[in-house]
Amino acid sequence: MKIGYACISLVPDISTTRKMVIKNFSFDRFLELTRLNLEDLLKILEYNLKKNIYLFRISSEIIPFGSHDINKIPWQRIFVHELTHIGSFIKMNNIRVSMHPGQFTVLNSPKEEIVKRAIADIEYHTEFLNSLNLDYSHKIIVHLGGRYDDKKASINRFIRNFKLLSESAKKRLVIENDERIFNFDDVLYVSERLDIPVVFDYFHNIINPVDKDLREILSLAKKTWKKEDGNFKIHYSEQSPFKRTGSHSEFVETSKFLEFYNQIKEFEPDIMLETKDKNISAIKCITLISKDKDSLYQEWAKYKYLVMEKDYRLYKECRDIINTSYNVEDFFKKIDKALLLSFNESNFHNTLMHVWGYLKEKASEKEKNRFFDLINSKQMYNAKKFIYNLSKKYKIKYLIDSYYFVYDKLKGEL
Repeated sequence: MKIGYACISLVPDISTTRKMVIKNFSFDRFLELTRLNLEDLLKILEYNLKKNIYLFRISSEIIPFGSHDINKIPWQRIFVHELTHIGSFIKMNNIRVSMHPGQFTVLNSPKEEIVKRAIADIEYHTEFLNSLNLDYSHKIIVHLGGRYDDKKASINRFIRNFKLLSESAKKRLVIENDERIFNFDDVLYVSERLDIPVVFDYFHNIINPVDKDLREILSLAKKTWKKEDGNFKIHYSEQSPFKRTGSHSEFVETSKFLEFYNQIKEFEPDIMLETKDKNISAIKCITLISKDKDSLYQEWAKYKYLVMEKDYRLYKECRDIINTSYNVEDFFKKIDKALLLSFNESNFHNTLMHVWGYLKEKASEKEKNRFFDLINSKQMYNAKKFIYNLSKKYKIKYLIDSYYFVYDKLKGEL
């Protein structure tokens, strides 16, 4: 069983989604962005390996304008060395990767031009995975598409248009239930007719359910995966408590994940987490299952100032767990509690002053004055943003590699 996340690493901040607007498309700019994306993909995979993360979704933007008509550049040939090296790293370390085209890749559209673009996009994703020399256990996940006023006709149109794909794309493709239109029964119906696997999305099924219990669903979904497709795979996420129904949560909640895991573990699926904090929740879930003390200690070093900022009593409770019992479940439940707490000016201020200790000897007089001006005028988030920028400027790795800034960045506060 592998547990993974999608597209980018938040800590360290590594992205493979560099892109440009179409009016600025040029050969040189394309080469520059693609090279940087591929370099960072390898960095992410190397980081994941250190954290025991063996499942990863590669961004569709890894090759800028990968399926667009404007891109006639033979990137497969130009970057053959880099692509081969990445593929070898994946195979050598038993990593499993996937890709997931976006919402505009609609294979069941009644409009011929949209279908044509969808096919081109799926073929681009196929070509990328093929360029890594990976077998067909490394998949491309798609939804069935839109309803278009006639659900049955739309399903049949997907089945018909699927047959227009290359044989390689057909072997890569996996279909997933969605939260609005096509539920698990619908994708199972399509799977049976096309003989392709189903990725079961647990969260989507909560919103758009079928009249089957989880065990029955998992048993049926697992049977759609043949040996050459690799291990049975599912998606897991939770509802954000702060956003509309269907919005993914910022983090995986310990109690909910363990309840889910205990229901599904006998099926031994690979689990792709779809949560906002990406690799942070992946490490959390892996640690909850493995109960690895070294990992817990390392995670506490990253969480500590985030927890201190929320509630100093919780900070001390977490610290006590690390110093005594190493109870993984209790530790992460306290982390969850901290993440859900709202702004507390006193805790926020005290943590800012504590973290300032890493910078006070490096900052210039002008920077010191600026920081204390922000503090004295109670511009707390601006003060934290200032510390974040100084941490990058002075390369304070301990702070940059911590989770202190991550959740503010996710909320747009930094």
